[in-house]
Amino acid sequence: MIFISNFSNSRNLSDIKYYFDEYQATNIDFLFDGFSMGNTTWSVAKNAVPGDIIVFMCAKEARNNLGMATSHIPASYGSKFLSFVNNQKDLYKKYSGNILGYGIVDSIPEKDGDWWMSDINGLVQFNHPIHIDEFRSFITISRTNSITYLNDDQWERLMWMINQKNPGIFPYAKSPDREILEKEFNDAVQKELNKSIDELKKSVQKKSSQSTSSTVQTKVYHRDTVIAAYVKKRANGYCQLCGNPAPFKDQYGEPYLECHHIDWLSKGGMDSIDNCVALCPNCHRKMHMINDPEDIKKLKNKII
Repeated sequence: MIFISNFSNSRNLSDIKYYFDEYQATNIDFLFDGFSMGNTTWSVAKNAVPGDIIVFMCAKEARNNLGMATSHIPASYGSKFLSFVNNQKDLYKKYSGNILGYGIVDSIPEKDGDWWMSDINGLVQFNHPIHIDEFRSFITISRTNSITYLNDDQWERLMWMINQKNPGIFPYAKSPDREILEKEFNDAVQKELNKSIDELKKSVQKKSSQSTSSTVQTKVYHRDTVIAAYVKKRANGYCQLCGNPAPFKDQYGEPYLECHHIDWLSKGGMDSIDNCVALCPNCHRKMHMINDPEDIKKLKNKII
């Protein structure tokens, strides 16, 4: 059995104060300590058995829960507690909504209050966490329970995604069909295109993404849907190389332009708005066939 443990924290200030007084830590600290030691004790599915795989995810609402709990802190709690809260806010701001690593259940679950707890061994932390937006197309995280069960197909797909961003973690994960990936990417871009260009720009400015890849059956590069949407909206329906209108509208009714990386991803280029332009299919093919230095210069000047 494979399941995601979607952990959060309390919305109650007294609970946060208790964890400060007793441990000077919350769930996310406990997990990172476990990663450093290679083992921990954690809440699991009631029916878990040794050998099951547990994937650790910091709940998307964890950051908001902490904010609600600590919105009004009595002065009597002192500066050390305030410093602790600020540090926790930074952690949850960084990791909320992300899968952080996985481990192997190593003992029969035992009930502890409202939770079933097991020893977890073989903990592996991901250097590059996987955000919920990257896997929500094929995994629905439970909102009413901290446990989300995965079937074999979901786990195979998630392993591949993890390995794309963390090469070597699951080197034998099977690559999904390229057409499926392209469709999901285009659908996600279309969803982002419903936002205003100012909203997209704000989202993009929060991101700093170096493209990563790994070779499984084919080589696939990670691209950001928000960046692709922003670049297309910035072009306003016109090819940024030839200057002509998009040749047709796509299945979503949008001008058909393709996102091109001026410095190719395969050569270490960044997936960023400073390296991406929107091109018509002919110009996009031209850039990948000829990649003329004058055209490269023209596109870079367009961005500037």
